[in-house]
Amino acid sequence: MAKFEIGTESEIAHYYNDDETMRLVGAMANVIGIPIEEVWEAYGGFLIQFTMETGWDELLRAMAPDLEGFLNTLDALHYFIDHVVYKTKLRGPSFRCEVGPDGALLLHYYSKRSGLYPIVKGVVREVARRIYETEVVMKVQERKQEHLDTFITEHVVFILTQVENGSSQQRTMMSKSDSSSNLTAVGYEISPTDFAIAFPYHICFDRDLFIEHYGIQIKKSYPTITRQETRVTDILEMVHPEIPFSHEGIMAFSNSLFVFRLKSSGDMVHSNKEELKSVTLKGAMVTVNEGNHILFMCSLNVTTVRDLIERTLHLSDMQRHDGTRDLIMLNQSRMSQVELNRKLEETTKKLKRLANELEVEKRKTDELLCELMPTSVADSLRQGKTMEANEFDDCTLLFTDIVTFTNICAMCTPYDVVTLLNDLYLRFDRLVGLHDVYKVETIGDAYMIVGGLPELCDNHAERVLDVSIGMLMESKLVQSPITHRPIKIRIGVHSGPVVAGVVGMKMPRYCLFGESVATANKMEACGVPVKIHVSDTAKANGLKTNQSFVFSDRGNTDIKGKVMYTYFLDRNDRRSVWELCARPRSGEQTIDGYHELHDELIYKEDNMSLNGSVNGSVKRKQNGYMARGDMPTHHVRSVSCAIL
Repeated sequence: MAKFEIGTESEIAHYYNDDETMRLVGAMANVIGIPIEEVWEAYGGFLIQFTMETGWDELLRAMAPDLEGFLNTLDALHYFIDHVVYKTKLRGPSFRCEVGPDGALLLHYYSKRSGLYPIVKGVVREVARRIYETEVVMKVQERKQEHLDTFITEHVVFILTQVENGSSQQRTMMSKSDSSSNLTAVGYEISPTDFAIAFPYHICFDRDLFIEHYGIQIKKSYPTITRQETRVTDILEMVHPEIPFSHEGIMAFSNSLFVFRLKSSGDMVHSNKEELKSVTLKGAMVTVNEGNHILFMCSLNVTTVRDLIERTLHLSDMQRHDGTRDLIMLNQSRMSQVELNRKLEETTKKLKRLANELEVEKRKTDELLCELMPTSVADSLRQGKTMEANEFDDCTLLFTDIVTFTNICAMCTPYDVVTLLNDLYLRFDRLVGLHDVYKVETIGDAYMIVGGLPELCDNHAERVLDVSIGMLMESKLVQSPITHRPIKIRIGVHSGPVVAGVVGMKMPRYCLFGESVATANKMEACGVPVKIHVSDTAKANGLKTNQSFVFSDRGNTDIKGKVMYTYFLDRNDRRSVWELCARPRSGEQTIDGYHELHDELIYKEDNMSLNGSVNGSVKRKQNGYMARGDMPTHHVRSVSCAIL
């Protein structure tokens, strides 16, 4: 209802603007079913509870001996928290108290933000209950808007009455000052000159705001001040409280903290340095001479050494008894610690960010390492273990190459060659992952895989033979950049013992060695295009775990100086080509797909979906299939290269 994004309605470090606050409170009142004023009042009570439970308990209890003094000191506390502790530039309210004719306490509340006065009820009641152990009743006597110089403020007058509970320990709500106390005057006087030295920034003025006397630092800043001719408004600009600068306004807020800004002057010492920040004075108004004059007892409103430097001021400019000296030095120590903590926090965040980036890069490195060699081998290398070469008694190897690849390289641009290989190898890589075999390497158009290592398995020959069927089918979907017809590949498969190990340190590779590797390579080189050339050992291993493989005899074959009896793999009756390739079958294709696999004529690939599935169909003509000249001339390009 408050239109907050889920999870952001209660962020601790978030400054809520008035619109967000009003939406939240309005929604809360709607859900609970109470007036908005009661929500604000409850919030005021919780504010005091939260403040006292988070480290401000002792300060609040030490502010004043009674509720009247507490409320009169509230302005100074707000200013200290806002301008010294947090420096958030909040628009805090102002308070002042007076005693009514019937003895009740009148609380005047001023705020630029309208409608928040119920918070005051909750705050005052909770303070009276928790700190002064009494109950008060608050009623709004008057509520109005006052137009000041540049803004409109809401002025609410509350009547506070104490609830009598008969407790002997009940603490008073108002101070009981005895005006008839007999104070004997001491016959010592202080001269204006001595007073100006003791309080270098004080200013005394009459009811018409004409300056009567002032401190030596004011004299240095404004050498042209003339007694009883220069008004205090000529040199000071009121910052806090935000009230009209008049005798009546000052008297109404006589218990408040006053902050003034020194106006710039042509005779001012620092007027020629426009970059300097203005000097502000903070203090209290004291009535003297039976109320005919007001004495502004103040000191420099600075809290850090940086504030002094920015205003070209010095600690010696302040009276020695001024507590601001200690505040500046304590704040300097605190700011140094804060700055150190800030740098430490930034360093911690930077380290966390670098650690996260390092983890991402490490993950990428691990993934790349697992692409270069088996996962188990990569894990051992990451752990710092030395990988000795291992001998595997039985595994199955497969080599493929592209027929007339040399001619393709000679007649095409390098970009077309890379695109061709990338398209083909991405398809082969998918099959390798699908059948859980290991891709050893690619060198040019040669693609090598192995089954049965480094993780041993009994059906390694079956897996490799299944992959070979899928490779043969996938190659029909890759076109030559010269003829724009499907390329032709040779496949050779052989089983036997090998030695495997990691070679190299800078760019380690998992390599296979042995007679079986050379024989598998020769099986591919002596193979027939668009055929799967299988040795006798590979056939025997395949039939051990799957009797559904169908082979045709090639007979005795000269395998580069060695005569071997070899075979061609025709089919796997247990699984269709579409299953082995993990592709859906279109309605016009045969159920098992082996007719399309071994068809010497070229079948047309109509549309290939985004997931790589073939939706093409075999176009039948008078001779049974489409002729080679009817092949479409589009060329599929890939976006990355998989050549190692």
